Amino acid sequence: MKTKLYFICPNNKFASGGVKQIYRQVQILNSNGFNAYILHKKIGKRDKWFNIHVPILYSPNLFKQIKYLYKGKKINFIRKIILDFLKVRSTDIDQNSILIFPEIYGPEIYKIEPKISKVIFNQNCYYTFNYFSIYNDYSLNIYNHPKTLATIVASDDAHRYMEYSFPELKIYKMRLGINSLIFNYYHDKERQICFMPRKLSDDVNQVINILQQRDMLKNWNLISIDNKTEAEVADIMKKSTLFLSFNHKEGFGLPPVEAMACGCYVIGYTGQGGKEYFKKDFSMPVEDGNIIEFVQKVEEAIKTYDVNPEKILQKGQLASEFILENYNLEHEEQDTVSIWKNIVPRNF
Repeated sequence: MKTKLYFICPNNKFASGGVKQIYRQVQILNSNGFNAYILHKKIGKRDKWFNIHVPILYSPNLFKQIKYLYKGKKINFIRKIILDFLKVRSTDIDQNSILIFPEIYGPEIYKIEPKISKVIFNQNCYYTFNYFSIYNDYSLNIYNHPKTLATIVASDDAHRYMEYSFPELKIYKMRLGINSLIFNYYHDKERQICFMPRKLSDDVNQVINILQQRDMLKNWNLISIDNKTEAEVADIMKKSTLFLSFNHKEGFGLPPVEAMACGCYVIGYTGQGGKEYFKKDFSMPVEDGNIIEFVQKVEEAIKTYDVNPEKILQKGQLASEFILENYNLEHEEQDTVSIWKNIVPRNF
């Protein structure tokens, strides 16, 4: 009997690269003979802003346990009645299954369904200690618990971070893949700059306003990418010449990679995880938090484009070639299958 893999997945109100990658993992695993599911909280809910179809199950009971754990609430008589009621409406998870949690649920997640083995899909190592206290008893947490089989990360930087923090932890690094049918090079670029405003909104506000104040954007169309479907995001990026990266302490940082795949010249923060793909041959990394340097690099790109647009466009094409060669779906599938064959029993 195949081991069932349940990926615990929040329902976000906004487009999230982290959620998309959880769906991608389930899609890849099922297409390679594994038995994997998305596990959501609210019955009937699923994320629809990207086109990935996977088996989805629901467990209000498990998410209620997580909520009690977060708030430090012990399971008293009343709460047990609530959990028992929700269990009737929840997927029955047998003890031979594996629960895969994102890193956001904190150090004590081992207390949820304690008899069931767990894997942490840690897409942002810099969130790892968000729910640790400096007064924690470090003798036991989800990363050193005997029922934790492994942690999966998505960048060299994240691997170094986790390996140094938890020397005994079994860590696997997977390469994330870009769907080249959606995110691909587009020749007919416009005088358009795009960016995502959700993170580091203060930095976004400063960079854009300084550029406006200095009258650098008068001939450029400025597009904020927010609340868009995956296809809409790709369409904006394909038409854009520049993408402004406001990566912030990222485990990998997907938006700049997608922009590069579409042929954008990317300027901005690497967010640490992005150091492996922010190559100076075709992008312009900026020191995190250095607003003036950020503005100056954007101005340099605009002035270069005004004199010789091909110089900027060629960098965008080079970026696209690099990304689609190194971060493609084939590599992601290879890594995913290899990792999970190492984690689960041989009969998976």
